[in-house]
Amino acid sequence: MIFRQAIYYFIFGNFLIAFSALGLTHLSLLSEELTTDDLHLLIFVFFSTLLVYNLNLLAGMKGMRSSAFPSVRHNWIVKHEKFIQAICVLSITVSAAELFTLKFETFIFLVVPGIFALAYAFPVKLPGMRTISFREIPFVKIFLVAWVWATFTVGLPVVQQSGIITIFEWKNFLLFFSRAVFIFAITIPFDIRDLAYDADKSVATIPSRFGIEKSKYFSLFMLFLFSVITFFRFHSGFCSYTELAALVLSAIITAVFVMMINKDRKELFYSFWMESTMLIQWLLVMLISKLF
Repeated sequence: MIFRQAIYYFIFGNFLIAFSALGLTHLSLLSEELTTDDLHLLIFVFFSTLLVYNLNLLAGMKGMRSSAFPSVRHNWIVKHEKFIQAICVLSITVSAAELFTLKFETFIFLVVPGIFALAYAFPVKLPGMRTISFREIPFVKIFLVAWVWATFTVGLPVVQQSGIITIFEWKNFLLFFSRAVFIFAITIPFDIRDLAYDADKSVATIPSRFGIEKSKYFSLFMLFLFSVITFFRFHSGFCSYTELAALVLSAIITAVFVMMINKDRKELFYSFWMESTMLIQWLLVMLISKLF
């Protein structure tokens, strides 16, 4: 019972997703020797991810309480609102402190994706439109998530280490694109998980438009595309053989998880196993590079 509760705190409190963001950011730094600035960046990415995702929970708290489709995750979140608030206070404190350790170029680069990340959680008023959250705009959510994650886990470390102009180099663009494609692929299963909840809120997603099975095939295609881009990066001399093997293996493992999805899958399958695919990718790269 105690172990289960600890797992719930780790997963539903968004620590797993924060460690995943840290791991993917570290992958983007592997080609260079880590510096003190890089360590500050990793701490910033961890706590800013923790902040954004928990702010998203607080913003959706009212909807979770009134939802006709309660889940283990929603029930836990509602019950632990004060804990989530405390994590937000801690996260914003550390993130703000670490923000001042980043280079000015990194701070400037961060402004736009930071605004979009926060706008994902909180509704905004657009000219001539009602107040709306970005996640409620049809089919926008998945593209926004992929772009923001690639920007934070690839763009930020590249800018921090080499300057803002280097983000346009072919090597870094391919890494950015491959990361966005991978995030896109693993976001589809979460839209499948939230199918009933999104339908209740009239949020159009890929699964709501094409159904579960076709959405799974689309996710598998994106994982295949991720592998193709990774092969191209290797062929261009932008990643090592061990990194290639680890990344392709991570795509295969993720594909197995995607194929296991069905309408009866429990909450923890998505919240633990699917979210863990990012951390698995980092662990595989680190492990295989050490072994070979």
